[in-house]
Amino acid sequence: MTYEQFKNEIKAGLPSTLYLLTGAEDFLKEKCIEQAKERLVAPGFEDFNYQSYSDVPDFGLCADFVNGLPMMSDRKLLVLRKCGLFDARLKGKADWEELFSNLPPTVCVLLWEPDPEKKKASAGLRKVCENAGTVVEFPLQTEAKLIPWLAMAASKGGKLIDRDCASYLIASLGRSMAVLKTEMEKVTAYAPGEQITRADIDAVIIRPAEDRAFKLIDSIIDGRRDLSYGYLGELRQNRTEPVQFLSLFAGQLLTVYRAKVLLGVGYQRSVVAKKLGVAPFVADKSVNKAARVSEEGLENLISLCRDADRDIKQGRIEPWTALDMLVAQAKLA
Repeated sequence: MTYEQFKNEIKAGLPSTLYLLTGAEDFLKEKCIEQAKERLVAPGFEDFNYQSYSDVPDFGLCADFVNGLPMMSDRKLLVLRKCGLFDARLKGKADWEELFSNLPPTVCVLLWEPDPEKKKASAGLRKVCENAGTVVEFPLQTEAKLIPWLAMAASKGGKLIDRDCASYLIASLGRSMAVLKTEMEKVTAYAPGEQITRADIDAVIIRPAEDRAFKLIDSIIDGRRDLSYGYLGELRQNRTEPVQFLSLFAGQLLTVYRAKVLLGVGYQRSVVAKKLGVAPFVADKSVNKAARVSEEGLENLISLCRDADRDIKQGRIEPWTALDMLVAQAKLA
């Protein structure tokens, strides 16, 4: 189920008893949880009809809440946010499986566990939740959806932002809505004029993963593994999600590869930049990098990214270790 479909079910007041929230866009998960609380839990009855946990709750208390009748309402709402219920070391796993398999129609449970597909040892409980409830996908939003959303965010601060600047902001920060919202608020507060400019953006934002991805490509092209590992270390310190960074890194490599192919068939650099269909500064950087590396080297690195992504998703390797190994094996010369 898409998150839009989930929102519609909540809005109609006819939700399922159990939803498993998955995907990389945590900002939308929080928004949907807020909307579910507003729709299902009447003001003044939160103590009776609403519970939220961020650690593994006492099973008995949780079961009593789930099985008790709601007060002055059709539903109770239970939010289990990153509690660790899919951890292989969870105690009483059979009790939790029984609870989630037989939820009464008077409760709605929102279960949010990070990257459950990687917890192979807890596949039993995860499978129970998938079978008993509805899996809701919260992917990172596309640039096409983020641009009007950023325009609305700017307007709330009394500012305007055009498509090029919005695209530039997304390319600079990545597609996490929480990051974009925070940085947009800073840009809006800083910008002296009504129209937000690139200069306003450059003066304020903190460039996380995007800038590091370009620099990582450069360091690999230059054969500077010391710099490559340094960039990965900075990403760890900034608590960057490694799987999201790998996706971003692979996407940039594909853009560079497309630029390389277009240059190889005789297109001029300015034409290639337009054909890539990305933000102008991303296109310029991609064309510059394509001119410095072989097509075979790019194919090799893209293949390493694909292998790392597969091994991470299958639980064969820890994500940061996969990135370290990718750098160790990368050869673009």
